[in-house]
Amino acid sequence: MIVKDAQLDSRLLLFVTLLGLAGWNPLVHGADTLPTADEVIHKAVERPKWVEEQKFEGNHAFTQLSVKEEFDDHEVVKDREELLYHVYPVEGLPYAELVQKDGKPPTAQDLKKERDRQKKLRERWARQGRHKDDEEVSFDEELVGRYRFEMVRRESIDGRTTFLLRFEPRSDDLPARRKVDRVLNKLEGSLRIDESDHDIAKVEFRLRENVTTGWGLLAVFRRLDVSFEQARGTDGVWLPCWIDAYVDGRVLIKSFHVRQHEQMSDIRKTSAEGQNVTPATK
Repeated sequence: MIVKDAQLDSRLLLFVTLLGLAGWNPLVHGADTLPTADEVIHKAVERPKWVEEQKFEGNHAFTQLSVKEEFDDHEVVKDREELLYHVYPVEGLPYAELVQKDGKPPTAQDLKKERDRQKKLRERWARQGRHKDDEEVSFDEELVGRYRFEMVRRESIDGRTTFLLRFEPRSDDLPARRKVDRVLNKLEGSLRIDESDHDIAKVEFRLRENVTTGWGLLAVFRRLDVSFEQARGTDGVWLPCWIDAYVDGRVLIKSFHVRQHEQMSDIRKTSAEGQNVTPATK
């Protein structure tokens, strides 16, 4: 009996050892239980509401590099524009000051064009009270309600743990009240949401099929690839690091192929407005 028990113990020890070498640990796997996609999305939707209340855009400054490239039908660059801005708050709203165009100081005409653009933008914000216009897209219940989300796994980005989720349209026949809805209804991709702050760390999406819209003139979008990433500052604020977009389509009989890249750097706090505390999540 003692011999049999010893043999059983040795086999059990061997079995446990092999499981350990294979990387299986019941305690670790139990602790790694993933929440549902709906739970994560619910907390992520609540986050922008808190961010808007803090008015972070009114107390942060950064440098923004904007590069726009237009391609011909053979994917050869036919036009390229590079703009460098210093973005800082003025009366609680972000103001983008043009400091370079194509690596050179802007001309008087460039500066006047930018001042006029900024003036019109701020006048529109003042009229609307910063409420979004009808075609503006926000990360809210209306937007996420269009998609079916799937929890994939945890991933690390810059040393922080995120949830990786995939998404696709809930149906092939979603309502399109606005022009922009026609595009939103055909997007699929992935997003990574920070596990601690529930803010968006990274998003990648694309059109799953051609989309026809009526923006001014009849337009067909054949390709739309967008990705952007955010980073958490030392004060807990998540702000965009970079945005990259490629659009391919046609307006009437003229094709367009455009890549837009935005790079933000030197992000810093400029005042003590707002209370930088982490919001309670439900």
